[in-house]
Amino acid sequence: MNGDEQISILTVFQTLKNKTARLLDPIVQVEGLTRLQAGVLLYLAQQDAAVGDISEATCIGQANASSLCKKLEQGGFLTRSRGRPDGRVVTLSLTPRGRETVQRIQRRLDHYLELLGALPDGTQEELRRGFQAANQMLDYLFEQTKGDQNQC
Repeated sequence: MNGDEQISILTVFQTLKNKTARLLDPIVQVEGLTRLQAGVLLYLAQQDAAVGDISEATCIGQANASSLCKKLEQGGFLTRSRGRPDGRVVTLSLTPRGRETVQRIQRRLDHYLELLGALPDGTQEELRRGFQAANQMLDYLFEQTKGDQNQC
């Protein structure tokens, strides 16, 4: 891959990140959240989790994940409880306020899915394949560079 192609890949990643932020920031900011905080709530809507799970899912350090979760707890979005067999493990669960917030965010995100659903079938399939290919590429790069550097 030549230098121009390398710069192009980096530009594409940055452009996708910026455009995603433009779409998602207004949705989560109305709830008084950051994208990262909303991502944690959406994750917890699927299942209760430990701080370590949040750290891994968000690709941030354990101390930062713990701090982020404490802020969400202070905001009334989640509860933190110590596990009975092992008191060192903190389990995070959504509160009713957290669940209501996730439902509002999800309704707003569903609007994007409706818009995508209105695209011609061929375009939808092309986008799906493109996202799958990008995901596979990133998985491959992470796997090939494991241990080379801190991936988060």
